[in-house]
Amino acid sequence: MPNIWTHILFCEDLIDSIETSEEWTAAQPYLNLGAQGPDPFFYHNFWPWKKDGSVNEIGNALHHYYCGPVLLSMIEQAKQASFSTKAYVAGFVTHHILDRNTHPYIHYLAGYHKNKHQELEVIIDTIMMERYRNLQTWKTPVYKEINVGRLLDREIEELLDKSITLYFPKERNKVAEHYIQSAYKDMKKALRVLYDPYGWKNILLGSMISSFSHQPVKSNTDYLNEKKLVWKHSATNESFTEGFLDLYEQARAEGIGILSELFSYWDSPSEGKRYSLQTMLSNISYDTGKALNLQLTNQYCDPIV
Repeated sequence: MPNIWTHILFCEDLIDSIETSEEWTAAQPYLNLGAQGPDPFFYHNFWPWKKDGSVNEIGNALHHYYCGPVLLSMIEQAKQASFSTKAYVAGFVTHHILDRNTHPYIHYLAGYHKNKHQELEVIIDTIMMERYRNLQTWKTPVYKEINVGRLLDREIEELLDKSITLYFPKERNKVAEHYIQSAYKDMKKALRVLYDPYGWKNILLGSMISSFSHQPVKSNTDYLNEKKLVWKHSATNESFTEGFLDLYEQARAEGIGILSELFSYWDSPSEGKRYSLQTMLSNISYDTGKALNLQLTNQYCDPIV
């Protein structure tokens, strides 16, 4: 998955590309939080001495199983919900679209050792935001971008929990009642800890935070593959030469179509529009970018970090 800033950028790009009301701009924090998709669950109990990973497992399940049906369940529930909830769900959908288009690239070039996946994502975050928003990620506290208040809206919490309970009852039964609120709070807390505008935390804490903390990119490595070198799909070993920006644009074109259909469905629901959404979303893994019924596993890599 691209990291937090790239998901915010992508969601923003899609909303700006579709003729939508100013209401969507006003709901930016909800879009930004939704654009993190299932990732907040990975921040739960982020302190190394906290060993309970049951909430993390929900994040893992959401990335690998019932991807399309879970999104449709959330979309259906949001139909009659508040505008903030709609913004959150729309953001969540954009997370899935960007992940499924770029994840194989990230996996192949990051590999599977320790936190290298996050390290490459964080580097790409910094490059993308500096290039397209003239924003220095290490000097900008990203936790403020996803802050929708001290507590996540009850309506959003219930919507998400209902979909998780429906598709992942076993994982849901292992966690405490307010696991969604806890993950939201822990994500904001973790991002505050990782925010290091002067670099001293990275010096003191080193490898504990370096893969997750945004810092200036000093290497000349072609992280975006702008030279169009061959890389392989992480699950199928197919050869590609697309750079990250090509994959981003591919996701953007796909996302504009899906979000346009989604907004149309919410404005005037019909079975035809629902079927169209179901077809466009399909049931594709966040992780491999391929249909889940193929049961593919990421295994190929040639790391550059």
